[in-house]
Amino acid sequence: MSLSSNYKIYSTSKDAWDAMYQAISSAQKSIYWELYIFLDDEAGNPFFDLLEQKAKAGVDVKIVVDSLGSFWLSNRRIKRLREAGVDFRFFYERKKRYRGWWKRLWSRTHRKILIIDQTIGFIGGVNVGKEMKDWLDIHVRLEGNVVHSLLRAFAKSYIICGGEKKNVRRFLKHKLFFSRGDGELILDEPHARHSSARERYTKALSLARRRVIFFSPYYFPDKKFLLALWHARKRGVRVDLLIPFRTDVKIMALVTYTWFSLLRKAGVKVHLIDQMLHGKGVIVDDDWAMVGSSNLEHTSFYDNYEANLKIEDKAAIKFIKDVVESWIMKSKHLYDNPSIKYSFWQRFQQRVAVKLYRLWHGEK
Repeated sequence: MSLSSNYKIYSTSKDAWDAMYQAISSAQKSIYWELYIFLDDEAGNPFFDLLEQKAKAGVDVKIVVDSLGSFWLSNRRIKRLREAGVDFRFFYERKKRYRGWWKRLWSRTHRKILIIDQTIGFIGGVNVGKEMKDWLDIHVRLEGNVVHSLLRAFAKSYIICGGEKKNVRRFLKHKLFFSRGDGELILDEPHARHSSARERYTKALSLARRRVIFFSPYYFPDKKFLLALWHARKRGVRVDLLIPFRTDVKIMALVTYTWFSLLRKAGVKVHLIDQMLHGKGVIVDDDWAMVGSSNLEHTSFYDNYEANLKIEDKAAIKFIKDVVESWIMKSKHLYDNPSIKYSFWQRFQQRVAVKLYRLWHGEK
């Protein structure tokens, strides 16, 4: 965990859970939480019990969870939460925002935002479920004006999934706050052509002078990103990509593997780590870092609601970089990993996976 004037940074799901549980325990006025996966198992039940206690004590508790990501959350627990006074809502995209049932079905909230008493915020990649206990991830506790931006983002999601606008109207007056000290909140909503997170990932390559480190559980770049990568390597910039050897979504692992030969030609250092890596972000020299919920692939860029934080605080950047480099030390270089074999069957699986992935996103 990093301790600085603005941030505390956690590098595993378990460490982040402990910090969020402590913050919720201390809440006096309000608890607002939006996340993709929240399950009532041995990891989630302590949180749910605490949230019920807080609601009964008069704390304003509002929870937004994605209807697909939290599909296995039990009806019994939902009923208990609501009876205790928790304003609990499943996230469904509004039909009028998109043309076609496909976009309506697959537009999810993938954000992980927690705000305590309107003054303390958490943002990163951490969900809540027992299988995630030992996952490597990045989650940030922060204070300052950027928390107002988190409140505004939460309020918009709350309204989208049916919450009364009057309950959060005051938060909609907050603007996105861009300050070197407080960080920059980078939000994405489903959009056919634009993604703020994708733009930052690409800019990392064009602005870097010496080194860029990307880390993500899933990787599927577009042409603009690959062109920026190629130019960065021609300038002599070192590019590292850290991904898990096996992910929790097998098709994404197969899709990621299809890019290895191209990355090798470009001179990218690809590192595979055996432990599940769920953190996502980028580190550019020692100048800035971005962490949050956006994976390096199209679903995050164009289909999901995402939330990321750009950090320019030197102490925080150093901590994140030290953490990621410690993960790299535990990993194997792609070309030193005998488990990666390019058999006919594997190449066939990869081609099928890529075609399915592109069909999913309406690409040819």
